[in-house]
Amino acid sequence: MRQWTAIQMAKLARKASRAIGKKGTDLPGQVARKIDQNILRKLAGKVDEVVFVSGTNGKTTTSNLIGHTLKVNQIPIIHNNEGANMAAGITSAFIVQSKANTKMAIIEIDEGSIPRVLKEMTPTKMVFTNFFRDQMDRFGEIDIMVNNIISAIENKGIALILNTDDPFVSRLKKASNDVTYYGMAKEAYPFEQSTMNESRYCPNCGKKLNYEYIHYNQLGHYTCQCGFNRVAPKYEVSHFEINPFLTMHINNETFNMKIAGDFNAYNALGAYAVLRELGLNDASIRKGFESYTSDNGRMQYFERGSKKALINLAKNPAGMNASISMGEKLQERKVYVMSLNDFAADGRDTSWIYDADFEKLATQDIETIIVTGSRAEELQLRLKLAEIDVPIILEKDIYKATARSMDFEGFTVAIPNYTSLTPMLDQLVRSFKEAK
Repeated sequence: MRQWTAIQMAKLARKASRAIGKKGTDLPGQVARKIDQNILRKLAGKVDEVVFVSGTNGKTTTSNLIGHTLKVNQIPIIHNNEGANMAAGITSAFIVQSKANTKMAIIEIDEGSIPRVLKEMTPTKMVFTNFFRDQMDRFGEIDIMVNNIISAIENKGIALILNTDDPFVSRLKKASNDVTYYGMAKEAYPFEQSTMNESRYCPNCGKKLNYEYIHYNQLGHYTCQCGFNRVAPKYEVSHFEINPFLTMHINNETFNMKIAGDFNAYNALGAYAVLRELGLNDASIRKGFESYTSDNGRMQYFERGSKKALINLAKNPAGMNASISMGEKLQERKVYVMSLNDFAADGRDTSWIYDADFEKLATQDIETIIVTGSRAEELQLRLKLAEIDVPIILEKDIYKATARSMDFEGFTVAIPNYTSLTPMLDQLVRSFKEAK
């Protein structure tokens, strides 16, 4: 009776939330969990296969690629594709999407929420993308976060699917006897090198890793004298091209995708590894990969007449560097609109912007840069310290700042952080509709 009541009240909460213009992603789960503290455990127990998708960057794109491909192949799933990736949001997905014939769940999970959620349910598989510094005041140093994840997942029989090129991710292998690796061959793509690196020290003995090849940051081909080495991957990208979308060559198969951004090659590879481990063949995966387009602010493209825009989330140095690099590859003159909020979901500590390579903007053809968000002044100062000699406009209101970018002829490159994403994306959608 308690479970039934929790589900019905959660569904009512979702309807009410949507009636007032909200998405209703977390609220149903919050309501249900207050009525029945075991609701997630009960609902998850009815599903045979649960895949958790986690990591610092790329988990939403990886999760959505997996989910879209399964749906295209007529496989019913539970999927928190709206991005609510903490306990309440995950609970909401199970409540709203659970059906009698649904025996698989693809769940994006916030890396900081793993210990808490695993007290209520145990996935059958977990895929990890990468680990970078992100929301330091929530997670602490990467070592602490990785140790917490290991403690939460070890001895639970979870099959791990790991990015072997990231030593932080590879470190998780100690938590399971069932590990599958994915990675990139040397010289798969000439990634732009960053001055930032999270750690190139061995997580086992603490000595500096010997890198035979570096893709970017700490991702590459590494060895250590203590024996902690990169493991040869089961699923490997031999090379890929961007023109302007990704063409991926994985295990002698080619996938012509409709997503851009060199960093998305790792996300696509992680999704491929999961789908193969779930039993899909290359033809089935191609059907999903070649029909997937982003609509969630991750490398989302807009065009109307002569005006173009591209939006990409950046919530840490690696994400910001990737977005700046994205702009660098655009031949047109550009207008940047960047937003920095410091709300609880973003992490209060915004010092990470000083580790991002804003200096690279100096070589781009930029019409103007608009800074916005609750910490817009901090962004303005960072750009000044980077000696970016273009007009900088400060507009605290994210909607107004985004709309203002439409007044310029240049290609709008929109870079929001976490809580900035929704208002910036909403305004871009509205602006391009109004342009019609």
